[in-house]
Amino acid sequence: MIHPTPRLRFAPSPTGSLHLGGARTAMYNWALARSLGGTFVLRIEDTDRARSTDESLKIIFGGLAWLGIDWDEGPDFEVAGKQCGGGDYGPYFQMERLDRYEVVAEQLLAAGHAYRCFCTPERMDEVRAKQKANKSAFLGYDGHCRDLTDADRAALDAKGVSSNLRFRMPRDRVVKVTDLIRGEVEVNTKQLDDWVMVRPDGVPLYNFACVVDDLDMKITHVVRGEEHFLNGIKQTVLFEALGHESPQFAHIPLIFNQKGAKLSKRDPGVKSTLEYRDLGYPPEAVFNYIALLGWGFSADRDVFTKEEMVAAFKISSVGKAPAKFDSDKLHWMCGEYIRKWSVDECLLRSRQWLEAALPRGSWDSHQGFLRNVVACYQERVVVLSEFPDKAQWLFADPELDEQAAKAIKKRPECKAWFTGFADVLEALPMASSFPAARGDADEAVRLPTAEDADEPASTFATPAALERAARAYTEANDIKFGHFVGPVRAALTGTNKGPGFFDVVFLLGKEACLRRLRKLAHT
Repeated sequence: MIHPTPRLRFAPSPTGSLHLGGARTAMYNWALARSLGGTFVLRIEDTDRARSTDESLKIIFGGLAWLGIDWDEGPDFEVAGKQCGGGDYGPYFQMERLDRYEVVAEQLLAAGHAYRCFCTPERMDEVRAKQKANKSAFLGYDGHCRDLTDADRAALDAKGVSSNLRFRMPRDRVVKVTDLIRGEVEVNTKQLDDWVMVRPDGVPLYNFACVVDDLDMKITHVVRGEEHFLNGIKQTVLFEALGHESPQFAHIPLIFNQKGAKLSKRDPGVKSTLEYRDLGYPPEAVFNYIALLGWGFSADRDVFTKEEMVAAFKISSVGKAPAKFDSDKLHWMCGEYIRKWSVDECLLRSRQWLEAALPRGSWDSHQGFLRNVVACYQERVVVLSEFPDKAQWLFADPELDEQAAKAIKKRPECKAWFTGFADVLEALPMASSFPAARGDADEAVRLPTAEDADEPASTFATPAALERAARAYTEANDIKFGHFVGPVRAALTGTNKGPGFFDVVFLLGKEACLRRLRKLAHT
């Protein structure tokens, strides 16, 4: 009997990073467990001793925690201030369960559902080579040791030939499995070989250990990638041999790249979860986007919270067709989340990237200034690590990019404008340039300025006051204002893109404005 309380698990191998496919599997299991009021278990399949590392384990835990995927049972770890782990069905590391696998293996051996195989790797290579050469419809183990006698086995043991343990698959039997996504599927066992359960060193392989763990941990639903579908058939038969029903399986579709091939970690824009974190992708946006790789929230809405996902999630709503990874849509979604934040939240979340680009101690002493920087670029970034690059012109005199150089070259008369406008600014009570103290200027003036906003009271020249001065200068000198702004912006920022022009002048401050304008006037 299946345990009445829904229990789902995510069982990664600590052999690398947590990539998009694994994160999606974890997410769907988590969401289904939460939507059904069940239990979500994190189990570690660490039997690949050659590749399993503690570092990979930390990366997997950290990736799940960053996405906000918590677990009810499993290894101890803190997620969003909540201590996860523990449980009554552990241990949750397979290498701590070897005694249990040995007991079950002996039961299957005694019941005739398993047998010892003495075939060497060399023989198996020969078998596979012959099958390929003969273009055999069946590729797999040929059952050489399936019917060895006790005397045969004793003789091989006497010679010291090592053996693994294989599961005895029924021959020519149709196995029916109801998949929660694919529906009812039939597979004939003649497509499947007698697969290895336990290596000669006593370490179990995936299909065997997985079934024992799912049985012991009372797992009721298994959500995983469709590449495991045939494993589901093997596991169904093994559950039957152990006298139990299998969990309900749901095999989710593959993720494809833009070219229609299976997604690879080497595809452009594809990163592990912690790489996304380190580049400043909002975790809510990454979670949101991954959830949509095969499942839809609603016909007219793609942005939703985790809580909304849990309320709406049904495994039957996951599509059968491959999902397509689109980095442009991911970036769009990141921008949507960043724009939803308050400026103060955006500043706080951007700290590690901004602080790394600033002189030591600048973060605490220039909060008002940095807030204004973030406010001006919040609509213009898609990941938080972009802030230092977007605003680098504020911290060091920039080189002119190609478009900025063209804007200045196009109007040779603009060099006279640089000198004239510098003289205008010098006479104004402008805020100082970073990293000098800017007094109360940034506290009084909150950027970006709106055209219809009341001008704040300030002892410093506000963006509105700077605009009035610039327009007075251009009118007095018969300069078209539209012609004036482009070259001057290029001289100040090194580019023709960015926030509002007078927000730029205000942020840059007097010393830097004068220096840059006068330098280019004489270049």
